[in-house]
Amino acid sequence: MSAEHYGHLKLLFVENASHTRLMLREMLRNTQWAHAEFVGSAAAAIERLKTNPPDILFTDWQMPGESGLDLVRAIRENPDAPDPLLPVILLTANGDADNVMSALNAGASDFLVKPISVSRIVERVTNAVTRQRPFILSPSYKGPDRRNAAKAVDVDKRAEGEPPPDTIILAPDGLLLAKVRGDPVAIREAAQLRAEAIVTVRNYIRRQQQLPPEVVAA
Repeated sequence: MSAEHYGHLKLLFVENASHTRLMLREMLRNTQWAHAEFVGSAAAAIERLKTNPPDILFTDWQMPGESGLDLVRAIRENPDAPDPLLPVILLTANGDADNVMSALNAGASDFLVKPISVSRIVERVTNAVTRQRPFILSPSYKGPDRRNAAKAVDVDKRAEGEPPPDTIILAPDGLLLAKVRGDPVAIREAAQLRAEAIVTVRNYIRRQQQLPPEVVAA
């Protein structure tokens, strides 16, 4: 992949261990993400999402206090989350089937089993850009379509059958792909789609929580 293009994406890593943050920083020093940002807790990540939102977030699973799963749920299920559609990749030392399903059921976009390498970070970023999946809103789940999450799936196959009651399926907006290609018109159009989708997600959650809908300026 092109370092010049993919370098347009902002990455945020959430890792409580300072030595691991240092290792990741050194690992990315000579890559297109030399200026990736690092924070040490889920709470710090939420603040960073408000002030300097990334394009993709990597978070450690096991952290003191709020875990990586807690962070995913806060992003997906809080009506005030800055971007509930943000790609979130969980970093875990345990890649067994139960852990993978726990991550996907919480709304994670993907997972990365430790030890971490640059090539595997590249792979996850590439997947987030080129294999963006529909976003599902249902009473029991908010997050990327969990079906065949590891590979691209034919659109026609995804369309088979009727969705469960009170389910909304948001089509991929292509925002990251537009940023990677550096097309200003495509970026504006995709950003508008993302903004509209964010309002849809927030109001869906507000309706579930019996809160007033978000008021959008004309």
